[in-house]
Amino acid sequence: MRDSTPDPTNEHSEQHVPGGENNRAGCVMRKRSFLLLAFALAVAIWVVLCFIVDCRRWKELAFPAAVPSPSPAPTLAPTLEPSLVFSSSLLSQQPQAYVRDVCEYLRQRWDPARSAPGTVVVAIMFHSVQEGGLYRPGDTFMPAEELTRTVRVAQRLGFQTITAAQLADFLEHNARIPPRSMIWIVDDRRPDDVEDYFLPIARDNGWTVTLGWIIGDTDHRKGLWQRMEDMNASGHLDVQCHGYAHRYIAPDTPEGVIRQELFDPIPILEQHFGQKPVAFVWPGGNFTPRAIEIAREAGYRLAFTSFSRGPLMYNWIPLGEREQEVGDPLMVLPRFWARPGLAEHLRTAAEVAEAAAAQALKDYPREAEYYRTVCDSELAPPR
Repeated sequence: MRDSTPDPTNEHSEQHVPGGENNRAGCVMRKRSFLLLAFALAVAIWVVLCFIVDCRRWKELAFPAAVPSPSPAPTLAPTLEPSLVFSSSLLSQQPQAYVRDVCEYLRQRWDPARSAPGTVVVAIMFHSVQEGGLYRPGDTFMPAEELTRTVRVAQRLGFQTITAAQLADFLEHNARIPPRSMIWIVDDRRPDDVEDYFLPIARDNGWTVTLGWIIGDTDHRKGLWQRMEDMNASGHLDVQCHGYAHRYIAPDTPEGVIRQELFDPIPILEQHFGQKPVAFVWPGGNFTPRAIEIAREAGYRLAFTSFSRGPLMYNWIPLGEREQEVGDPLMVLPRFWARPGLAEHLRTAAEVAEAAAAQALKDYPREAEYYRTVCDSELAPPR
C-alpha cells in the first residue's frame, strides 16, 4: 500500500501554505506605499530647491501665465503743501498754519461772507506813554509824539482796530474784519494813560482799546473800579485778563498759582465789565505747555506773549521755536512793542498783506482743483 504522505525531500512536491494569498496582497500594498512615499519626498525636495534657487523660471516654463491687461493709472489728488503757508522775506520767523482740516480751511478762506485772503492784523503791546521823555533802547514807554505819528500812519494805510473777540473769530473761522486791522493792548493797570491818551484817540477814530487788566489790589484802590467802569461805558474799551496778581509762570510754578492767575480773574472781570474775557496776556510774556492747557480749560480762546514776530493772518501766525513747541499757536500770539519805529511795522504788515492776497489769487486754480477732487465740492470764486 502506497504511503500518501508527501515526501519532504521531493522539491517538486506540491504544498499548500495557509495565508499565502494574503501575504502577496500585503506585499503589493507595501510597494505602492513606498512609491507614494518616494513621490512625496521628491516633491518636498523640489519645494526646498525652489526656496534655495530661483524657481520662477521653472514655473514660467511649466505654467505660462496669462498676460494681464493694463489697469488705468490712478488719479492723484493735487497737493496743497506749497500754498498752505505763504512766506515772506519781510519776516524773520516762518509762519505756522494751525487749521488741520484742509477742506474746511479752503472753504472759509474763499467764502465771500468772510475775510478775503490777505486780511491782516497787527497786535501791539503798550505800557505807558510819556511826554517829551528821552527814549533809550529797552525802555517800555511810548513817546507821545511817536504815538501820534503811529496814529497818522495807521489812518493813512487804512487800519482799523478790532476787539479780542473779533480777533478770535477771525483766527478761528476767518470771520469778516477790516482788511487791515489792529488790536491795541495796554498791559497792566494804566488808568491815567488810558484816560489821557488812548480813549481820546479811540473816540476820534471810532476805535477800541484792549486792556490787559491785572486784578491785584484793585479792590483796595479807592474808586478805581468805578473809574474803569465809567470809561468802559464809552464803548471804546475791551477789557481782557492779565492775571490775578501778575505772577510770572515758570516750569516750577505750582499749578495752584497758575490756576489762580487764569481762573480767579474771570468772575471779577465779568462782574465789573459785563463780559467774560476771551484773551489772556501772559504776565511778563512767560508761559509753559501746562499753563496753556489750563488756559484752554479756563475757556480762553487767545493768549498773547511779548515776542515781536510779525502780523497775523487767518491760519498764518509767525512763531519762534519756543512758541512752536507748545503746538497751540492761538495761545502764544506775538505782539509788536510800542516803541519808536512802530509805524514802520504797520507799513511792513500792509506789504505782507498785499503779497499774500496776490499769492492767494495765483494759488486759487490749484486750491479749487484740490477742493473739487478731495472735498467733492466747488470753491467760491475769488473776489
